[in-house]
Amino acid sequence: MTSTAPQRPAPNASLAARQHILPLDWEPSQTLDNFEVGTHRDNALALQALHDLLQQRDHTALYLWGETGSGKSHLLWAACHALQQQGRWALLLTPRTPASSWPDVHDLLTQSAGGLLAVDDAQHLADWQQDWLFGLYNAARTARLAFLASGTTAPAALPLRADLRTRLSWGLALRLSPPDDAVRASVLQRLAHDRGYALSPELLHYMQTHLSRDLSRLSVLMAAFDRYALATQRPATVPLLKALLAEQPQLLQTAPHETSGD
Repeated sequence: MTSTAPQRPAPNASLAARQHILPLDWEPSQTLDNFEVGTHRDNALALQALHDLLQQRDHTALYLWGETGSGKSHLLWAACHALQQQGRWALLLTPRTPASSWPDVHDLLTQSAGGLLAVDDAQHLADWQQDWLFGLYNAARTARLAFLASGTTAPAALPLRADLRTRLSWGLALRLSPPDDAVRASVLQRLAHDRGYALSPELLHYMQTHLSRDLSRLSVLMAAFDRYALATQRPATVPLLKALLAEQPQLLQTAPHETSGD
């Protein structure tokens, strides 16, 4: 990590514009309602805790942790989008968010109570981002904004500055379990159904055994598969999926930081 901080955004930069920035692979189909908890009691508890947080109009904090594909990003993106749909302020930051989209402390202090500051992939924050986030967390408390973060480990084990780890430990910290095969099958069928077709047993089996276990990555691939089927005017089959992956092998690549266990 580097300790050199990029120049902060100009004071007159529009935070209203910045709040609508979402990751490039964000899928609008990923909502709180369709987060599959499966048989995992810890996932059900985490989802309920998130719903409770979003109903608050004061500062409260929640940290979600778990391995790659456990649904952390899904929940953070969906939470921010849900609040924005209600007309409430929400901002999602990740280690890949450009410095120009990171708010100043003053930006948070001017927001109405009940908004949300969310930070995904906390374990990958650079030194300058950690410094910045420390100030933003304190501002969120003062402004009565909720704080939601995710990482691959419990807060105390994160490779971050000690005082930031302490801040992330102040709220509730809950672990998410990765989806089992039944949940993955249900999600894949839902994604196909949303696009007007059903996955054959053969295609579903191929996806279960050959593709990433990360549901966020599968959602991106399903969107690309749908566009490819429409463009080629061919039904969704295993040969068509193989053809897509041969033309766009990047769809098989892991998500940013996935190889590190996110």
